[in-house]
Amino acid sequence: MHIEILDLIIRILLVLATGFLFAIVLKAYLRIRNSKMAFITIGFGIFFIHALAYIPEVFIEEYKLAIPANAHLVIHLFALIFIAVGMFKD
Repeated sequence: MHIEILDLIIRILLVLATGFLFAIVLKAYLRIRNSKMAFITIGFGIFFIHALAYIPEVFIEEYKLAIPANAHLVIHLFALIFIAVGMFKD
């Protein structure tokens, strides 16, 4: 599989942006330490781990994490549910 340079740059930038958002939310949770921020942090953590799992695919062509598209949607749904529960808690 040949990955173009633009696709490589976009994937790396999206992972960096996700990591940056996760770092901000984690720092906020460490300051506040309540269950509302815990749920939001877990949601962003799921997004960040999901993004990190697909980085090797960019550099190693033989690496394939075979997850169907529906599983990706379920992972995103769980993350969004955690974020929503955190937002609407209390």
